[in-house]
Amino acid sequence: MCLAVTLSGCAGAPVDDRPVVRIVEAAQPSVAIPLGPFLPTAAELSATLGTGPNALMAPPVEGDSDVLLSGVADAHATPAHCVSAAYRLQEIVYDDSPVHSVASSTWAGGAFDGPPVSGFFGVVQMASPAAAQEFFAATTEQWRHCNSQTVALQSPERGVGELSRITDVTFDERVVSASVLHTSAGTASPTAMRALGLAGDCIVEVELTDPRAEGPPRGAVAVADVILDKIAASR
Repeated sequence: MCLAVTLSGCAGAPVDDRPVVRIVEAAQPSVAIPLGPFLPTAAELSATLGTGPNALMAPPVEGDSDVLLSGVADAHATPAHCVSAAYRLQEIVYDDSPVHSVASSTWAGGAFDGPPVSGFFGVVQMASPAAAQEFFAATTEQWRHCNSQTVALQSPERGVGELSRITDVTFDERVVSASVLHTSAGTASPTAMRALGLAGDCIVEVELTDPRAEGPPRGAVAVADVILDKIAASR
């Protein structure tokens, strides 16, 4: 007896239609890097501000969050949310942010026969670009609310009061700027130009005092742009 088996077709391989899960590596946190090379040089400041070759540039100060300034830490400032606009690179402003590293420097320039021009420059590296973006967005909003506000600073130990008037707050894509007039014991200091900017994982702070009539009206922003461009070119 013969048995014949006829195959009318052949089934294809089973199809796996389960969803494909792709694991995407999370964004890596920033690695702390030296920030001193991002600070402006005396030549860059002279060219940007038109101050001439006579200048004194202090060596940069670099480190972690300990490099932040604590001048307002032990004082009572009202309103507290305006400290970031009125005072440069303050520790209490960055307290709630993941600061990796900090660098700052000071500079004095100008002609010998004219009023001195002085500047303070700081770069703060955050743990990630997202953290820097979050800080910049929150601080920009604070500066907006502080326009035309006066910050009262009272030191419990010394009993010395200072009033700081914040005006001319302006914004662009990566920089917020303001003018600040500090008055202590009835005596006003020259108006300071403040700028705060964002590039990658870094926050840039500039404070410039330029009493020259011919000085650039947005000198602090121009210097901030120099620093931001240097960061953007290497990060």
